[in-house]
Amino acid sequence: MKNLLLISCLLFVNTVFSQEQKKNYKEGILTTITDESIAFKNLTWDKNGKAHYLNAKNKQMEQLYDNSIKEIEEVSGNDPKFLAITEEAAVVHNIPTIIKDDGLYKPDYPEGIYTTKEEFINKKPSQKKDLTKKGLYGFDKPIAGDEESTCFFFDQNDSKLKNVFAVVYHGGLYFNIKAILNNRSKNDRAQDSDNPNSFVRVVTGGNNYLYTEANLANVWAKGLAYNAGVSGSVLAGTLNVGKGVVWDYKNQEFNIFKNCKDYNEFIKEKSPEDLQKCPNQQADILLVRKAIDKIK
Repeated sequence: MKNLLLISCLLFVNTVFSQEQKKNYKEGILTTITDESIAFKNLTWDKNGKAHYLNAKNKQMEQLYDNSIKEIEEVSGNDPKFLAITEEAAVVHNIPTIIKDDGLYKPDYPEGIYTTKEEFINKKPSQKKDLTKKGLYGFDKPIAGDEESTCFFFDQNDSKLKNVFAVVYHGGLYFNIKAILNNRSKNDRAQDSDNPNSFVRVVTGGNNYLYTEANLANVWAKGLAYNAGVSGSVLAGTLNVGKGVVWDYKNQEFNIFKNCKDYNEFIKEKSPEDLQKCPNQQADILLVRKAIDKIK
């Protein structure tokens, strides 16, 4: 009778774990029935009762059935207990702030998320949620600097910010690449990007234009490269180059400098002394910046 009661108690404990603790965890420590402690990230459950997670120590994806897990504790990746298992030093995530004299454009726009072009034009963001700007390298998505074309993630659930027009973040203005492509001049339709959900920071601006740079390529040239097979796929990646982009306040659209001749068409009436001789297909980006700074 005692043995039956013991078995019943054990089954009850396992049922409680399955029902109350079988949820997704961003970071934590799980203890197996053999008392092994595993520091993990991004733990999720499948319909068969199996936990899938990234082992934070060996950086490998692993899986365990629920009946092999005795306990799950949700802790931060910087928790001393977590770091004792991974044998790593604590990482201090200092969110980069905009230094007042960094020379980059400081917009006269409230901080927040501008979901549509109309919100941006009216300077009225529809969302003011906490964000972090990160790169996209493996599972860790390290916090990135302004020199990179990066993505924004919501602090609440670490999900990627998508399908918006712009973000004002820590004093800087960032345009979404997809928004640039969706609101570009009709003459720039052939341009494309490998990372449409990434953002680029505005580096200079005034009453006429806001200027940034984005890695873009001609969609037809990339298509021909991809058709060439494996070597063509490598070539396609090299076709993405940093191109100047201006937000035109008057026409309420983006103008992409597809190549040097296209830039000359834009600048010839506004500042003819800044025309380039175009020895290469792409315009000299440093000279483009100087020209835009005059007419902004």
